[in-house]
Amino acid sequence: MAYFPFFVELEGKECLVVGGGDVAFRKIRELLPFGVNITVVSLEICESICNLAGEYPGQMKLLYREYKKADLEQKFFVIAATDDEQCNREISEYCRQEKILVNVVDDKEKCSFYFPSLVKQKDIVAGFSSGGNSPALIKELRRELQGQIPEYFGQLNERLGQIRPQVKKAFSTEQQRKQYYNQVIHKSREESRALSVQEMEELIHKSFTQS
Repeated sequence: MAYFPFFVELEGKECLVVGGGDVAFRKIRELLPFGVNITVVSLEICESICNLAGEYPGQMKLLYREYKKADLEQKFFVIAATDDEQCNREISEYCRQEKILVNVVDDKEKCSFYFPSLVKQKDIVAGFSSGGNSPALIKELRRELQGQIPEYFGQLNERLGQIRPQVKKAFSTEQQRKQYYNQVIHKSREESRALSVQEMEELIHKSFTQS
């Protein structure tokens, strides 16, 4: 089975998590910063998940009961994190039939998507996946590469987004814009900080005075 790695807009999407233990907690913790609306259904829900619900009151709903098939309806994706193999299998089969994305924790054959190991700085997100073969290896890769990303890149990315309309207006060709962005990134790396929006604007004016 082949999986193509891509990023999906999750803001406001509906997710069902079946299970309320530590494994479910780890998945939920990764998802919440992306604006996902999460419903957790389980007879028992651990304290860590309850604490998250307090931190994200508008994004989480806790249902203290057994899961019902109706809970799966209208969900964008589902996470099965129970100790009941039959329950996980039923969830996987239903989701696949209804074209709902499903992840069954620690059972790659029942998944239609995998959780990548993420490195996140504000809107900059890098994901690593082993196709479900070795999460431990991917976590090690993440730890190794995370330290190589400059800590100011997230802020730099935000400011480049702010200046983007001015860049599109100032430079008529893609090549000119690329050269400008490379100049901003190079100067930021030289100074080990994110240039301010004002400094980026000054570089635009400088480009025209030199031409």
